[in-house]
Amino acid sequence: MKNKNLWHSWLLVLAVTLIIRSAGSIFLPSISYMADDLKIDQAEATTNLSLYYLFLTVSFMFFGPVCDRFSKHKLLRYSLLGCVAGCLLCAFAQNVHVLNVGRSIQAFSAGLALLTSQVWIGGSSDKKNMLGRLAWFSIVVALSPILAPVVGGILSDWLSWRYDFILIVFLSIPVFVLTYKIRLREPERKDEDRKSLSFGEALRNYKDTFFHSPLESFSFSVQWLFWAQSAFAALSSFLFIREFGLSATVLSLVNAIFIGGLLLGRFPTLYLQKRYTVRFTFLFNQVVVLLSSVGVLIYYFCVGTHELVEVVVFTFIQAIGFSGLNILSLRNCMLLGGERTKGTVSGFYNFMNQGFSWLGVLSVQLLFGWDFSSVFIYQIMALICLGMTMVGTFLFLRAYPKNRDILE
Repeated sequence: MKNKNLWHSWLLVLAVTLIIRSAGSIFLPSISYMADDLKIDQAEATTNLSLYYLFLTVSFMFFGPVCDRFSKHKLLRYSLLGCVAGCLLCAFAQNVHVLNVGRSIQAFSAGLALLTSQVWIGGSSDKKNMLGRLAWFSIVVALSPILAPVVGGILSDWLSWRYDFILIVFLSIPVFVLTYKIRLREPERKDEDRKSLSFGEALRNYKDTFFHSPLESFSFSVQWLFWAQSAFAALSSFLFIREFGLSATVLSLVNAIFIGGLLLGRFPTLYLQKRYTVRFTFLFNQVVVLLSSVGVLIYYFCVGTHELVEVVVFTFIQAIGFSGLNILSLRNCMLLGGERTKGTVSGFYNFMNQGFSWLGVLSVQLLFGWDFSSVFIYQIMALICLGMTMVGTFLFLRAYPKNRDILE
């Protein structure tokens, strides 16, 4: 009976997270169509992505302490309602301002759902099986950014970009009913965990995490890869459609290749972490990321430009390394946080990652505003990613010896 209830809990968490993740990614192949429909330029078109990542970033800081104190079941339900509200605004937006409001609501809801899911998994797992559960959860959830952009691209080519959001609303209805049929299985909370949420205590926890925890040293590389991935997401529609001449449908299939790299990257990390140390697993993924950045720079030096196949291959390689580093860093984050502050530490970790994601989108927006081409922006991204990966390796190796007992 307990196993059955646990599987039902997993079903609920996955269903809500899949819907909300799909709402965030289904729109990516349609940005250029939206720009033409609303009669805005490239820089303004990417504003909704910038706002999305900004509100997603803020939501993690806000909801971290909330996840430590309140029912995960109710939080998942509220996140789904927020997602539906945001999608409705986007679907019927007559100008970019209404669209931006809708996307911001989606982002806030996504932050609540993702953080709630992570904290629930962390609280239901021990050190031995935590990486495996987080990895398999992320693999299943990664189906949404694989399938959603494909569906979104087809809807945009044949109907309109607005139908991307209408589809999410209809898919949310049965999942919302599911939140009343299935009760999320949660550990019994102690009396001290039932106290009202204290703003001062939350600030103190965040201060201790930033100044006295090695979390930043272990997460620096991942943060800059979040920057690179988000910058590429903002750039990809213009790079592939306007520079390489692809349609939105074909672009969605190309995005599926990149998501495939994210899926593939989980498996080497799972294997290496069981057979070897966390340090060895980290260094393996760092080498993969370095190879992708160096490959981009060497290709440009030899050929003088970037081409479709080259961009796809090296972005796929980077996705493999990023995937492994991301899941490994999330596992380390859960171990570094205490039992009562998993939500706070996870909130800070996700806040920093999404903060860098927002900076990635903002960087592309600013460079477009300065009339740089998408090919040149891609070159800059590879150079920055190379330098920051090397810095992140140094920080990790410096902090590892003092925290080996916690991580291994």
